[in-house]
Amino acid sequence: MNLSYTDEQNLLRDSVSKFCGSDYDFETRMKSVNSDSGHNPEHWKLFAELGWLAIPFSEDLGGLDGGDVDLSLMFEEFGKSIVVEPYLANVVLSGGVLKRSDLENKADLIEHLITGENQISLANYEPQKGFNLDNIDCEISEDGSVNGLKTTVLNAPNADFFLVFGKHQAGYAFALISKDAAGSKVTSYKTYDGFVSGDLHLENCKADAVFSKSDALEILHQAILEGIICVSSEAIGAMETCYKLTIEYTQQREQFGQSLSKFQALQHRMVDMFMETEFSKSFLLKVLATDDKNERAKLIYGLKNQVAKAGKYVGEEAVQLHGGMGVTEEMSVGHYLKRLLVITNLFGSSDYFLDKYIES
Repeated sequence: MNLSYTDEQNLLRDSVSKFCGSDYDFETRMKSVNSDSGHNPEHWKLFAELGWLAIPFSEDLGGLDGGDVDLSLMFEEFGKSIVVEPYLANVVLSGGVLKRSDLENKADLIEHLITGENQISLANYEPQKGFNLDNIDCEISEDGSVNGLKTTVLNAPNADFFLVFGKHQAGYAFALISKDAAGSKVTSYKTYDGFVSGDLHLENCKADAVFSKSDALEILHQAILEGIICVSSEAIGAMETCYKLTIEYTQQREQFGQSLSKFQALQHRMVDMFMETEFSKSFLLKVLATDDKNERAKLIYGLKNQVAKAGKYVGEEAVQLHGGMGVTEEMSVGHYLKRLLVITNLFGSSDYFLDKYIES
């Protein structure tokens, strides 16, 4: 595969970069984080107007027919400003399931997702069940009743609909459940990085539809793989900002009559931060340039392992080299570390994906 970016992709990256640079400074981000919804509705509306919410959907579904490269470019820019708008939850994960599904009214749901009118959350993980996608207890009966508990449902407090993954007869299926459905309850909370999430309790909850009964597990797997590419790209963007902030800080901070950046031991540490970031970026490019489905899946497992370790290292080094200021709420570098630590375990830990890589 030729990984030269198209003119359209370069314009997309420039557009996202311009938004993050001019409209998404740290203070603006923190206002969004501290709001009830955990994001700025006006920014979400702008995402829709700019066509960003339509990128990964086919033209038949009203989208722009973009792919993983387009999403990767966006998320790398998002990572540089640790954007909290729920693009991953809505477009990548829920949208990734819907576009691959056989749900009869998926075109209508995707249309309202693209316009920003509705938000949809994917509910697949369960408490104490680990990261294997098929390790679940939630049951979807033949009459559409759903029973179970889903945890860490991204953007759950803002969702108008939920796509619930559960056992169905001899296999698996998805259930479409509206936020006001009888028998459903959301317990909301914020994760360590300030993003909103929640647990979804389902007791004899009647689904609006049950779909993809023959291939639900494979659909979920493909949506998660796409999600891993996105959060890995986001982490790379965050790592890049971490080492740049650290270089800038050490050039300004003085000790013993000279700037910290003059100390060779600290220079070595900042070089290591740069190298980990660049190696992660190279790994990502290898994934994006691989067409074979099985080889690509294996490389995605390896990418997540690499990004998890590198993100933790770069984020922690950035905070350490900022000294006590690095852990204050007023300085952004600590918030980058928090996001990188969450990404470390999102969809699975580094050890989990190392095992997946070895087994593939």
